[in-house]
Amino acid sequence: MASDLLRVASTVRIGEASIPLLSQANVWIDDSLADDSSIKLTQSVMDAALKGTAPGQLEVIVYDDGLSGLAAPFASLNKSGEKILTILSEEQDFKASLKFLRDQVQGVKNVMQGKAATLAEYRTQVGYPVEGYKLVVVSTDFSMLDADTQGQLAVLFKAGPAAGVSFLIHSMVNGANPYVLAFCYQLAIRGGVVQNAQGLPINGWAPPGPSELMATADNVADSLAHTAMANILFTGVQDVGHPWSSTSEDGVTFSIGKYGDQIVEITLGDELNQRHNMLVTGAVGQGKSNLISVIIHSLCQRYSPSEVQLYLLDFKEGITLQAFFNETTGEYLPQARVLGLEADREFGLSVLRGLFDIYKTRMRTFKDCGVQNIRQYRQVRPNEAMPRIIVIIDEFQMMFAERDKVSDEIADLLVRGVRLFRACGIHVILASQTIGGNVSLMGSAGEGLFGQVPVRVALKNSLSESHATLSDRNDGATHLRAREAIVNSDYGELTANKKTSIAFADEAVLAPLRKAWWQARGSVPAPYVFQGEKRRSLAADGAALAALRQNGKLSLLLGSRIEVDARPLELSFGRDVGRNVAMLGAGEALPEIANMALSLAAQKPGLNFVVLNFLDDNPEWNAIKDPLGQALTRSGAQFNVTDKTGAVTYIGDLAASLDSRTAASTETILLGLGMDRCRTMPMEFQDLVKSGPAVGVHVIGWWLKMDSFREQVGYGGDAFFDTRLALRLDSQSAKQLMADPLLDWKPVDNRMLVWDASELPEAIRIIPYTIFDGEVPGSTARGI
Repeated sequence: MASDLLRVASTVRIGEASIPLLSQANVWIDDSLADDSSIKLTQSVMDAALKGTAPGQLEVIVYDDGLSGLAAPFASLNKSGEKILTILSEEQDFKASLKFLRDQVQGVKNVMQGKAATLAEYRTQVGYPVEGYKLVVVSTDFSMLDADTQGQLAVLFKAGPAAGVSFLIHSMVNGANPYVLAFCYQLAIRGGVVQNAQGLPINGWAPPGPSELMATADNVADSLAHTAMANILFTGVQDVGHPWSSTSEDGVTFSIGKYGDQIVEITLGDELNQRHNMLVTGAVGQGKSNLISVIIHSLCQRYSPSEVQLYLLDFKEGITLQAFFNETTGEYLPQARVLGLEADREFGLSVLRGLFDIYKTRMRTFKDCGVQNIRQYRQVRPNEAMPRIIVIIDEFQMMFAERDKVSDEIADLLVRGVRLFRACGIHVILASQTIGGNVSLMGSAGEGLFGQVPVRVALKNSLSESHATLSDRNDGATHLRAREAIVNSDYGELTANKKTSIAFADEAVLAPLRKAWWQARGSVPAPYVFQGEKRRSLAADGAALAALRQNGKLSLLLGSRIEVDARPLELSFGRDVGRNVAMLGAGEALPEIANMALSLAAQKPGLNFVVLNFLDDNPEWNAIKDPLGQALTRSGAQFNVTDKTGAVTYIGDLAASLDSRTAASTETILLGLGMDRCRTMPMEFQDLVKSGPAVGVHVIGWWLKMDSFREQVGYGGDAFFDTRLALRLDSQSAKQLMADPLLDWKPVDNRMLVWDASELPEAIRIIPYTIFDGEVPGSTARGI
């Protein structure tokens, strides 16, 4: 396949003659006559160049200030999505293009390093389509160009063809600089006959019609759409025969692709050049996920889990990271410590907080040992493991999608982290489609986030994103093809650009490597996997429930905290004033309430659960009721269900009995379902929520609306609900419920907002128990 992509129109047929072109020469077609014959001849050369070069290997740039329309038949070249044809009509755009072409020529010569006379020869040597060819078509009155432009063109005419940049000039010869003409193969057309510079005829040429030119453009575009890219093999840039043979004492190095015939490696933790962090950007479909995969696999092939740990967060669909943990087989990437699939902002914040804890711990260790950084520590304590930590955050800009307290804290931690973490061996790789909007992270005078990130890798992107990633004058990312990248290790300095072909993350190669690493893992534990959209049940937290049974204190388990090694949220449920629960919102309240009841029953036998059912004939409750009753009964609890009428009566009777209850009285938990629907709530209910917890009577109630809740508990009655939960509750009601007018909250699926006036300084988001499986962890009770 690579050999097919090396095909190039180094010569083109014009009638019976072979005319040198790509990687060989420039062509000048005289436009002295008033007819359109010279335009047709120019189009004929363009047509032959496209036909003779492998699809996608030739870019055509047209400057047509006379609006001749010579590029019009080729308009469909771009329909495949790859920009093959660029048409310029403004002089300033043409001048900007000349600057790019100078950089292109210089870049190609840097790649070739004198190992071949032309780009075509160099491509043959390396066996891979390095760089690409440019055919620059200029239709103008050349003599009218300013001296500076003519001077730049003269340089490019001389140096360009060998570097793959050839010019096709459509202009009058009269008045042209003879020095410029010396670098061009000249053609003219007189009386319908093509002539060379000596005036000799070239027979056999017939001008192609518009339909033929259009067919050529269509064929090239269609072929490109169905032509597989030439792949740089992962095994061509990374030795796969000696796994885990490198040490991270002096930093970590990984391979990503090739610059010409050289393997491109990047080192983070380089104390000499102070390169510790990295930025990756690229537009949709340009190979960012492929690049991240190559980086991860190169690191894991070189370094054992005792040398490198990976914290991997993906703020989009998480596909890139799914291969690193298999729930079915139990296989995982040994170097991975955290996998944030479908990561959300709270989890990202938790990871950053955890990394700062590691930073502080390591710095205390260094101080005790009399060293300043991880390199010195590893030298002093060579037998003690301290792996470098690589944090890779894909689509990190999603952490700043909303400007609130969470995003502000994340920004602060990121900016401080990339500056401070280097000493303790924590390195950050940030990846994104776009960073141009993250002005708050750029800071001033290089003090922001990106001012601390010297290594920049820019896949193909827009001009503004190229400037944001690299530097204000560096537009290198705008001129790339898919799976090419500008690798720059000097804060985007233009002269440091390396146009790199990125290796292909082929699963046929990488999957066996991961299998081998997993088999060699030893006692390395599985990573913590965060799946933000995965629903949760109480059974997942059986270990925490068992620990609660041992300490003898009654606590509610409400769901999973959004943090690394997520602990369930535990809130005390003792006989203190206010130990009631108010749940508001239209979310999945019934499974959550059922799981709360199961968590309590599993800790203390003999509890009395009474369901105040105001839901009438509710299918969801009907599916839960019997399994819940069976599970609670088998756990030694009592379970009763009342209808609307019975519930009202029971509330009055229970309130009347409060004075007679003692410390030995059985705990009674009222599970209020659909409380809004009770239009005749007795005033005694307010006595229950106020005085009940002190004598072992608690309310766990669910209301849809804030107004209904306040009406039933009475003025000031919400103060006797220490624990407050919001499930898909609107923002304004959530602020009222949590007594926080500045609360940032938008209702989303699989999230619950929790505040406990006695135990939580502010409301937090958790993943609730929205799966009810009828099982009390640690018991034999089983329902649906």
